[in-house]
Amino acid sequence: QTAERKPSRVIYRPSGNHSPEEPSVRTVLEHRDSILSVYETMTILMPPLLAFSAQVCSEEKMQHCLWILEHEKMARRNKWQTYSCFLHEILSASGSLLFRDLYISLELYAHIPFFWEHRDSIIKPEENRRKCSYWENGLLRPENAEEALRYFTGLYRFTTDRIEQYLDRLSLEYPQVQTVDKNIYSWNADLGRDHYYMQIVRDIIDKIGIGIYKDRQFLPSEETLARQYQVSVATIRKSLSVLNRLGFCRTYNVKGTQVTLFNDEATFYALKNRVHKRETLLYLSGLQFMTLAAGPAAKLAFSGISGTELLRLKEKMEQPLSIPLDVLIRCVIRYLPLEPYRVILQEVSDILHWGYYYSFYEGGARSANELNNRALNAFALLEEGRRDAFAGELSGCFGHALEMVRDAMVEFGLLEAANLVTPKPQ
Repeated sequence: QTAERKPSRVIYRPSGNHSPEEPSVRTVLEHRDSILSVYETMTILMPPLLAFSAQVCSEEKMQHCLWILEHEKMARRNKWQTYSCFLHEILSASGSLLFRDLYISLELYAHIPFFWEHRDSIIKPEENRRKCSYWENGLLRPENAEEALRYFTGLYRFTTDRIEQYLDRLSLEYPQVQTVDKNIYSWNADLGRDHYYMQIVRDIIDKIGIGIYKDRQFLPSEETLARQYQVSVATIRKSLSVLNRLGFCRTYNVKGTQVTLFNDEATFYALKNRVHKRETLLYLSGLQFMTLAAGPAAKLAFSGISGTELLRLKEKMEQPLSIPLDVLIRCVIRYLPLEPYRVILQEVSDILHWGYYYSFYEGGARSANELNNRALNAFALLEEGRRDAFAGELSGCFGHALEMVRDAMVEFGLLEAANLVTPKPQ
């Protein structure tokens, strides 16, 4: 509980008597629908993330994860904390900068400690005796990826169903507690990267990539850019300095700043900078995540995309400088029935600045490149009503972008990028 000019105060009181006055009981009942939507989202997202992470985890890393598991068990932590810590390590072993952070946020809004405390009321004794030993029977070995996917899907579905039943019972027991029709889930995939000068850098890179600013063209003056972005000239100069180091531009005295795609030497040295290195790896992690998450999202949103919406989509995709894949994924996000899923995909989409991809093509976003061709093919499949084919092609678009940009970054000297393997969605 927080109050103005006062320190935050812990108000959670675990007890055997579950009264509506107990803050934890009231909280989960008030946010019942939001909590269940988090569990539904976990049921869809976490199985492919966990199965993929285990698949690309090296034997050495897996042994480290198992050591962490044994260490946690010896520390006599709650069983859910032990398993959670182990799965955090598996997700980290994927090389992604997003998987683990996303999982932590989902766990937080799923109120796992509350449901673990009440587990005897949620799961029947005979179900509670089932041994969770996926690390002992080899399920997380790379060759068992499909089996791991089925196992985790079943496990999350079972958990979601039982928690929904328990919340139904609590709602009948305490009818005076009303459900609040509000999504409480939030997540910031861009955490730590919100300096405004970096937002300007990414926006200019986008404009270079899609062809608004062409190769060898001079950018508007510093004063013009400052008015455009409503910042000081000093902030613009800081942004231009970053663009120079990344190899997208070169600033000359008096003349101004000229687009230069790519200055290989500048890019090579920029990627050795810790900040720019992390920026690029996070961008690649976003493409990797969308390769796994866009397909299931497309299947969920498919039935909500009407004929009228298809006409609007076609009109948007035909506009100058439009990015067909971006238009498609934002449509999918708009029609997703699960709010947490929408929040997650929106956050990741916002870090996918397409200028990085299109800057490899002289014609920018309107050039005849594979990404545009595949996105247009995905739209054709959507028009034909082929849900699964549309979902598969949408995932394939992100996989292609990941491979192209990742391989280019490795050539530029960012060797860590090679660890971000392209998923092969089932």
